[in-house]
Amino acid sequence: MKNKLTTLIATVLAALLLTACVVQPVAAPASDDATADSTAADNGEEIATRIVTDDLGREVEIPANPQKVVFADEEHASMVTSLGYVPYAMAWSYQEDFVSTLEGIGGNVADLSPIISVGERNQPNVEKILTLEPDLIVWVDWAEEEILSQLEEIAPTLAMNPRHDVGGGYDIGPGGPRYSKQRIYASIVGLEGKLDAQIAEYESLLADVKERHGDLLPNLEWTFLDTGADFIPHMYDLELFATFAYNAVMTDLGMTPLQAMVDATEEGFGFEENFGYAQISLEVVPDFAADVLFIGRYDDLPLDDQLLTVLSNTLPAQNDQIYQVDSNVWTYHLVQAEIEILRQVDEILNGGVENLGDFE
Repeated sequence: MKNKLTTLIATVLAALLLTACVVQPVAAPASDDATADSTAADNGEEIATRIVTDDLGREVEIPANPQKVVFADEEHASMVTSLGYVPYAMAWSYQEDFVSTLEGIGGNVADLSPIISVGERNQPNVEKILTLEPDLIVWVDWAEEEILSQLEEIAPTLAMNPRHDVGGGYDIGPGGPRYSKQRIYASIVGLEGKLDAQIAEYESLLADVKERHGDLLPNLEWTFLDTGADFIPHMYDLELFATFAYNAVMTDLGMTPLQAMVDATEEGFGFEENFGYAQISLEVVPDFAADVLFIGRYDDLPLDDQLLTVLSNTLPAQNDQIYQVDSNVWTYHLVQAEIEILRQVDEILNGGVENLGDFE
């Protein structure tokens, strides 16, 4: 009897030990917009997955821990490269050298040279994407249906717009819904903790700048004029204006937007329906000269001499308060861009940023 009991105990202990040694798959924590699930792969192993609702309202099952992610362009990729993540592959929208664009945003940017180019966003190299065998594709929500269909045949595809948030807006207060879109991207690659750290860094810096310059900030009117490849300044409509990092930062600082700029964005004078911006003739540029004028460029080229000439008699020119800034940072919509803008504004208020010089 004793031998039988000993044998039974040994058998049970062995079974418990064997059970404890079995590794169970664990799904990544789901964010507010997703739920964890799992699906069986062809080899019989359990692959953790989750459901994400994209900007077309589709519920897409994606890997909980994707390793090969293809992004549509610089704007999508910047949402995660600014957190230190290196995309597997990506297309480009306006600058084929997307590495320099992504590096220019700043932050914890890793070595981005290994990123594989898959052509232009509007004409992706579908055959090349197929050979890369990605496990997730993040593309634009307004892409042609044929392109989305081709991509969906390769891997789960999220149709996303990093600028707009169906659940809120970018112009909501710090730490709130305005970061919810970037949080979706961060959760996809498992970097929500780094996003939270950046939000905390921004809020701390914001409080510091307001404490040191609080008496000055409400009395400063500001304008941002963007200049494209043709050097012609333009203004954005209200829908786009609300998504830009510079608008969020200036609002947080309590600085006053020039009324002419506000009227232009709200009235939408001459805006292209598909692009959300309108070119401004040089004759009316002086109307947009505030106390502090920021002029955006997408590269290191100097500003157009004609533009500088028409600004020469304006108040910001006389007060040496016209500054050239990087549009890749100022018109993006992520936390690291806000941090970089806030740092630059702080340096300007401290007198540590060179303005565009004499306009005599």
